[in-house]
Amino acid sequence: MTTNDWQIVYTNLPKGVESYGQESLLTLSNGYLGWRGAPVMATFTDDNYPGLYVAGVFNQTSTPVAGKDVINEDMVNLPNPQLIRLAVDGQPIDFNPSARRAILDMQTGKLTEQLEFKLAQGSFTLESVKVLDPVNYHQFAEQLTITADFDAKLTVSGLIDGTVTNQNVKRYRDFNSQEFEVLKTQDHYLHAKTLASKIDLIVGANLTHQDSVAATDYQAQQVTDHIDVNLKANEPQQFERVMAVATSYESKTPVEIVENALSTTTFTKVLNASRLYWKQVWATNDIVLKSSTKDLQMLVRMNIFHLHQAAQHLANKDLDASVGSRALTGEGYRGHIFWDELFVVPYYAANEPETAYDILQYRLKRLKAAEKNAASENEAGAMYPWQSGMYGDEQAQIIHLNPVDNSWISDNSRLQRHVSLAVAYDMWIYTHLTNDYRLLNNGGLDVLLQTSKFWLNKVTEQDGQYHLAGVMGPDEFHEAYPNSNEAGIKDNAYTNIMLAWALNWLLDLEHSQQVDFDKAASSNDFDASLLEKAKQVAHHLAISINDDGIVEQYDGYFQLKELDFAAYAEKYGDIHRVDRLLKAEGKDSNDYQANKQADFLMLMYNFDAKLTHDLITKQLGYALPKNWLSINHDYYLARTVHGSTTSRPVFAGIDVALDETKRAAEFLETAIKSDYDDIQGGTTAEGIHIGVMGETLVVIQNDFAGVNLQGEQVTVDPKLPANWEHLKFSQRFRNVLLNFEFTQQNVMIEADHDTSVLVLGHEVNLQAGISKSISI
Repeated sequence: MTTNDWQIVYTNLPKGVESYGQESLLTLSNGYLGWRGAPVMATFTDDNYPGLYVAGVFNQTSTPVAGKDVINEDMVNLPNPQLIRLAVDGQPIDFNPSARRAILDMQTGKLTEQLEFKLAQGSFTLESVKVLDPVNYHQFAEQLTITADFDAKLTVSGLIDGTVTNQNVKRYRDFNSQEFEVLKTQDHYLHAKTLASKIDLIVGANLTHQDSVAATDYQAQQVTDHIDVNLKANEPQQFERVMAVATSYESKTPVEIVENALSTTTFTKVLNASRLYWKQVWATNDIVLKSSTKDLQMLVRMNIFHLHQAAQHLANKDLDASVGSRALTGEGYRGHIFWDELFVVPYYAANEPETAYDILQYRLKRLKAAEKNAASENEAGAMYPWQSGMYGDEQAQIIHLNPVDNSWISDNSRLQRHVSLAVAYDMWIYTHLTNDYRLLNNGGLDVLLQTSKFWLNKVTEQDGQYHLAGVMGPDEFHEAYPNSNEAGIKDNAYTNIMLAWALNWLLDLEHSQQVDFDKAASSNDFDASLLEKAKQVAHHLAISINDDGIVEQYDGYFQLKELDFAAYAEKYGDIHRVDRLLKAEGKDSNDYQANKQADFLMLMYNFDAKLTHDLITKQLGYALPKNWLSINHDYYLARTVHGSTTSRPVFAGIDVALDETKRAAEFLETAIKSDYDDIQGGTTAEGIHIGVMGETLVVIQNDFAGVNLQGEQVTVDPKLPANWEHLKFSQRFRNVLLNFEFTQQNVMIEADHDTSVLVLGHEVNLQAGISKSISI
């Protein structure tokens, strides 16, 4: 594998999860379509997985497991229109290349792959170039160039393959994976319908050649274009395949959209649209980072690239969809929407705020579903589900497969009720960074009121303090107390402190001139007694802190047994999923101080150390020692195995605050390589981890560069690692575009409107278009 700062280049012939992982990273997407980077000749095998996804398109299936019908809602893998079959002198070419070179050019959004084959007649090469249209987002295209060192009759067949099923995730293959049925094939398109959600899927494609006309066959589940040409030695033959997808989920006229695309677009038009879009993206969203760390610049750009593929305003303004934890790159977590929005909305809000607004509509539109979800569990108000699909109901399973010993074990992850707090946080960060109250006035305030009703009903009061039981924090290794038949834990510090913050925002909005709070409160039955309770709860939520100043992850955590991590590492090697290893041994992670991620420390990612400290001390009334951040960092680091890719960036940000920039940079570098190096041993095969990609960019811009956007004025307090020579990027704050350029000695700032910022505590006035350099 080789790279430059703008490209990912693979030159190997990968197998298994390595190949699947490369295909995830090579995915092209435009917010609407996700097109996995599988070779054009590949079909589903253990080594390749072509995938085509449309944002928001899900289907439910039922599978009997252990005497119960297990319902799964999956992001649908659509019929495959990229499939190419080749024959030389009537003999099919098996997909068994002798050499390969794949290049993802992130500067233009173009994926090129060259495959070489050793045939009896000689050497044969197929080069494919793939591009997506970000503007006319239903259409995409591939250009094929075929060269051989011999003369022959060449047959090129382009298929729309409707026989595909959802097979990306190996542990899901025991479940029913038939998501759609093909209704008809005609006029260069295939019409399918999802079996349960009843969404029409229209997938079209045309194969063309400058000098030959395709013949088209229509089978029950496939459409095939055939073109025969005479192949001359060392003379390239070029073919183009224009494709389009539309569904009844986002359009009332999907057939017309596909037919129009096939009749009017060309490969060149799609390529030019992609080039123009990415030129505009990189003009204001590039992060230039010069350091001695190999590939760091490329990896930063890879994360930017995937975030702008996962969602973008040109498409998402028309869609009812958010960003799933694996974006549109694979079927991990069945394409569901989690709290991972919390890791990408801050990036979008500070860089492409329109996109942040677009994807938050998904939550607003599912408020009624969240209310129904709460009622189904005898709760009040609105309770957003931990895993959400098309409808907004709870899609987290009650059992999951432990791949260590292939046993089915209970899954209580739905008790992560903090997802509703993440929704509130996302609305706040958008509103704060943009000063745009449309989100709140168009339904967001209703969401905040109804989720607040849920929390105010769920807390219980004892001796003047409020407690919250039956929940989980982000650390999924702790679902219950040891030897308990009841799921959930009590007074999770992350959840309780986030709730105190969320209630603060609610109470602030009561006095805001930007919203009609009284009207919203009245329509949501949020009366004066609830407002008074919100004030009491916000100041009297219970957390536990020991004599050393360690904030207890939840009530009872300190009583859990210590785990010998060194012994488990020696026995198993990789222990990032030590919970599964313990289960396979007949033990339970609920019994041990062993964390998937340190959820209390997540507060320092959401906010910063000062606000977290103030919420604990000034608001909730607890005492903390001066070195509270350092000792809590060290305590939980010793107990955390980073089973979530979102864990290390949290520690990186805290290390920056502690002036441990070398250690922070090491955490960042490991995190930013999560998918590139597939550090979790094969999970990238199921799709990229969009959360950690968003997190690492926030850590670079807002921790290392020290650009804090969470106050009423932008503050800058950079702490660059010693091996970072130069850092340059832009961010938006309340309609002002700020350009930052850092070295070890100074920071240069330019704004497109007159404004002022605080640099190292000193106010700096900026005139529009005039850069100012400040020594640091």
